[in-house]
Amino acid sequence: MGKTSFLEENRLKSKRRYSVLSVLLAGFIATSVFGVGLSLYVGLGTAYENTRNLWVMLADIDLTSVQRTMHERMDEVEQRSDWVAEQVAIGALDPSFQYGWTSTMRALAAADMGVMAYGLVTGEREFIGFNPEDMSDIRRTLPEDDMLFSELAHIRGPISNRTGYPRWDPYFDRTVLTSWVPLFYDGQYLGTFIQYLSLSNLSESLIRGREDLPGTPFVLIGGNRVMAHPGLRNWGEKTTTELVNGDNIARSPIPLPTIHDIGDPVLANIGKSESIRLDPDDERHNSGIRLSGLEHNDRYHLIVTRQVQTAPISPVVIGMYFDQELLDDEWDRLVLASVLGGAVFILSVIVAIVLSRHFTKPIRRFASAARAFEDEDIASIDVPQLKGSRIREYDDAARSFNHMMMAVHDRERITSLFGKFVPQSIAKKLLASGNDSGVLPPQTSEATVLFVDIVGFTSMCESLDPKQIIAMLNDYFDCATQIIERHGGIITQFQGDAILAVYNVFDDLKNHADAAVDSAIALQAEVEKRKFEGLELKVRCGVNTGPMVAGNVGAKARLSFTVHGDAVNTASRLEQENKVLGTQILISETTRNLLADPDRVAKAGDVLLRGRHTTTELFTTRPDK
Repeated sequence: MGKTSFLEENRLKSKRRYSVLSVLLAGFIATSVFGVGLSLYVGLGTAYENTRNLWVMLADIDLTSVQRTMHERMDEVEQRSDWVAEQVAIGALDPSFQYGWTSTMRALAAADMGVMAYGLVTGEREFIGFNPEDMSDIRRTLPEDDMLFSELAHIRGPISNRTGYPRWDPYFDRTVLTSWVPLFYDGQYLGTFIQYLSLSNLSESLIRGREDLPGTPFVLIGGNRVMAHPGLRNWGEKTTTELVNGDNIARSPIPLPTIHDIGDPVLANIGKSESIRLDPDDERHNSGIRLSGLEHNDRYHLIVTRQVQTAPISPVVIGMYFDQELLDDEWDRLVLASVLGGAVFILSVIVAIVLSRHFTKPIRRFASAARAFEDEDIASIDVPQLKGSRIREYDDAARSFNHMMMAVHDRERITSLFGKFVPQSIAKKLLASGNDSGVLPPQTSEATVLFVDIVGFTSMCESLDPKQIIAMLNDYFDCATQIIERHGGIITQFQGDAILAVYNVFDDLKNHADAAVDSAIALQAEVEKRKFEGLELKVRCGVNTGPMVAGNVGAKARLSFTVHGDAVNTASRLEQENKVLGTQILISETTRNLLADPDRVAKAGDVLLRGRHTTTELFTTRPDK
């Protein structure tokens, strides 16, 4: 029974098992896919990082150059303004002295770089200045808003150099930055010295030398005004064309375009970009560089910006953005590497399948030989022999398996033969004891005894042929043995027609009282519904629980396993009392008290058992339980 249950359990488990071949292939494929995937992931990430870092580095260099250029030019403008104001204040330079003033302005023009014009603003909205490019004179009627410089200077008195807000000036057709300083001598206002600094060359500085390189540079002021951008000149020319109509008022400075006016969709959506964190170890982390990414029109853009903290017209942000096409070449190389890697991977899988099938063939033979024991009794079949292998480990395993199966076969055959004369569990314990004495140490335990006897067996023997009696007993004993062992009992003796079975002696059996009662009920039911060699039988059962001693008794040359104790004798007497009480199963009070449900039995009576001085309360099974 135990073996059948074990085989059934293994058959159920076999549905969840996997072959060595499938495990090896799955492991190889999983490892390869993980390795290739990780390599591609790391390779793509590294390529992206390297490409990104390269262009960030180049952008950082360009932005640093522009920032330095802006500072240098502004410093030159401030120094020039401060020098002129100082010379006027000490009387070394007089704006009203036309010859001296003109000579000084021409001298400044000869050394100037990046200034479109500078000169003097009078109280009559007239600018009289010079163009450093060709030393030509410039006379211009200023718009009213530019005259605020002069008016403020006249009111506030001597102040240091001031810088106006950048604007697009249609007169110069460029982005200009106005620097001005009032001129005073002996407390008297003489005019305002103004310099027009061109900012358009910032765009040219960003673009120059990188016409064939990716990336679009820009300079923003005030958050959303475009001060430098490759498209700024086109915007300015279009705006100037629309405004200029021959009227000087129409040539007044106009505000710089916003990021939405310049015609650059990336710049227009820069506020939607997501910040990218720089590595803390990156030296650019502390240089003011900021990275962000923008997804627009299914294309990704990398934006590099830096805020100029020391600019006189802050906040000024200089930056550059790159399109995802920068990664296309790296991506193409990775795709090629992926295709080659995939081809190598497929070839590796094919080779792995061939090698795995070859190397797992001995294991499959091993498994096939092992399964041969699942469907047959090991003791009754020929032991299969595994073939050797050229692989040392497999050959050793095959030899060991063959020896082991021979030993198991012999052991099972001995156990099977031995178990025909003693209980299977006792036979296994004797074989596992490690000695040939055949003696098990006596064991005292509280157990339940089932004693079964055939009704009228003596008179039956008088009327039947001995061979028929033996055949009937064998059939009956086979039936009873299966029922008792199914419930965990051990049959210790066949006494003529009687059976002595114990529960919870050598095996730890929980609810042994219920197991014994269930065995008696099942045996009664089976005997009532069938015949044994054509004969109808009736049996009586006695069930009792108590302490007992189990062990081997007999001579050295012949031993018998049995149990001893008053609990065993009481079970036999209970079986006899069935004749007096007219019952089929009698159960002692000690057994009843151990039942999981004591109400499953009913009181049968109080009986004075042989050898007892007081009556014993007996119980029998209920028909409905």
